[in-house]
Amino acid sequence: MLRRTFLGSAAVISTVMTHPVQAQPAFPSQPIKIVVPFAPGSGPDVLARLVGDKFSTTYKQPVIVDNRVGASGMIGSEYVARSPANGHTLLVVTPSNTIAAVAGRKLSFDPVKDFAPIGMAVTLAPIFIAHPDAPWKSVKELIAAAKAHPGRLTIASGGVGNSQHLAAELLMQMAGIQLLHVPFKSSSEIVTAVINKSVDVSFVDPSALPMIKSGRVHALAIGPHVRSKMLPEVPTVAEAGLPGYDYTSWYGLAAPARTPRNVLSSLNHELLKALADPDVQSRLTAASMEIRGSSPEALQTFMAQDVERWKQVVDTGRIKFD
Repeated sequence: MLRRTFLGSAAVISTVMTHPVQAQPAFPSQPIKIVVPFAPGSGPDVLARLVGDKFSTTYKQPVIVDNRVGASGMIGSEYVARSPANGHTLLVVTPSNTIAAVAGRKLSFDPVKDFAPIGMAVTLAPIFIAHPDAPWKSVKELIAAAKAHPGRLTIASGGVGNSQHLAAELLMQMAGIQLLHVPFKSSSEIVTAVINKSVDVSFVDPSALPMIKSGRVHALAIGPHVRSKMLPEVPTVAEAGLPGYDYTSWYGLAAPARTPRNVLSSLNHELLKALADPDVQSRLTAASMEIRGSSPEALQTFMAQDVERWKQVVDTGRIKFD
């Protein structure tokens, strides 16, 4: 039963006079900094610069993109976590944050809980590739080959404990196979290794699309549970032989925890407006990103689910983080 308490007008006037309402400071009141925890030219960097340009126009304040690279994204993340919670310092959040939350690394901050989500921005469909001459032409055939030759087939990633590595572990766990993990420093190195037949398979980001379209590598499947607009003819891993598999890369925007709700709402509104801009959309599409703007609450829910996904992989104890 809903209880309502009514105050007399004298009581209301007395309360207002005793506790005057404090006006919220105007936002933004200074330049905005968007911290990208990866190198210039990376996917998160492209997103930050496109969105930042729209922010500067709307807010009439300079927007600075600050690349703070290192520790699998944690140097930039820590910088933002320790910044004033006023909305003037933001972070491009990625799977690195949700993975770090379960990796057991000794961090001086929480890579998820110390941030207030602003909204999801884009997703990317990681592509599972092999050499065109490989004897397996589907995920189902690869699984059969791996079962016939345990530990002999190789799978590359961008480093121990990154999302490609964990996605590979998830695939192995679900398929009941063992592939030999080979870490590299970048996606370009991975694609080259597949072309040279130095490794058998790998998940790579959509920057490999030109190599796929030219026929230099073969797309066995894509990681997400739904097909990609970039490669609509390529099946998902789930469709191609491993039902229930899902691996999606994503970028969102976040602020330090305890950032005022009205500031988060303003930033979310401007983020969604930027993502709806035709020029921004065309540039993100050209960078193989699919627009997935969301509310702060939706990003928070998604990140919690992502944490649980990677926790199940990490809890097997097979991954030894650096």
